[in-house]
Amino acid sequence: MSDRLGFSLTQLRYFVVSAELGNISEAAERLCASQSTVSSAVMKLERQLGVQLLLRHHARGVTLTPSGRHLLREARALLGQARNLKAQGDALAGHTAGRLDVGFFFSIAPFLLPLVHRMTEERYTALQLNVHESSERLLELLQDGRCELAVTYDFLSGGARFHPLAELPVHALLADGDPMGMTGSIGLDELAARPLVTLDVPAVLRHFETMFATAGVPMPQVITTTSLETMRGLVAAGCGFALMYQRAAHARTLDGGRVRSVEIAGEVPPSALGVVMMPDLHLSSRGRAFLDVLGSAVSVSGEVNAIV
Repeated sequence: MSDRLGFSLTQLRYFVVSAELGNISEAAERLCASQSTVSSAVMKLERQLGVQLLLRHHARGVTLTPSGRHLLREARALLGQARNLKAQGDALAGHTAGRLDVGFFFSIAPFLLPLVHRMTEERYTALQLNVHESSERLLELLQDGRCELAVTYDFLSGGARFHPLAELPVHALLADGDPMGMTGSIGLDELAARPLVTLDVPAVLRHFETMFATAGVPMPQVITTTSLETMRGLVAAGCGFALMYQRAAHARTLDGGRVRSVEIAGEVPPSALGVVMMPDLHLSSRGRAFLDVLGSAVSVSGEVNAIV
């Protein structure tokens, strides 16, 4: 039996990009290659593997065959391992140059990412961050090898390895003029009489359900939104309250309203902000550099203005 594979990582990459975009012409543009080069590379890969990977539709792009769908995940994983191998080589040489794909839970990114970018440019001038913001697909991005690290909360880490950076106590967010917000602290039982305004992310909602259940308090009515600023605006308008893991940098909302942060009375456990990675992943030098910057950014910011 020959050890020769017969196909290249370039062919795999051409196949993966073509499958993801559903169009070989667009894939060629993304890959900075000619359409004929990409097309012939994918066809050669099919011959070498002995299976058809893509169905070609005249003027309608390409779609995966059942075999192609099965092999796409494996191809992504293999490309991810190849990137890790290259990163290990860079680490041995002490390099931190090149592109690093990182994920950010979408409500954290606006508050932390600008500082992280600035500090990265100052500390590692040759390191290029490519950020993927998501609400629920961060673990999938890690599993598929499309991201090396993702910044999120411990309660969203799933089965990935979690590296904590900061412990964040929970606060309530109320309209600025709300009499309930004038006291020094407020209990979950008092808040439960009002609607909870929260992001439309099932894992976040389950986290808050667990929080109320642990406190022995009935879960309040829920108002969901996909926008962080809409959530703050609804609270400012008196539609309900929100729960957050740090005070925002400003109280004013986009429509001119104002909100106020109030301490939660009683023993409500804090949550942690940190990074997740696959359990068996050895960080590249770029990944370690990013962790260095992220830790510094959290320390410098003092209060990590990250709201859920």
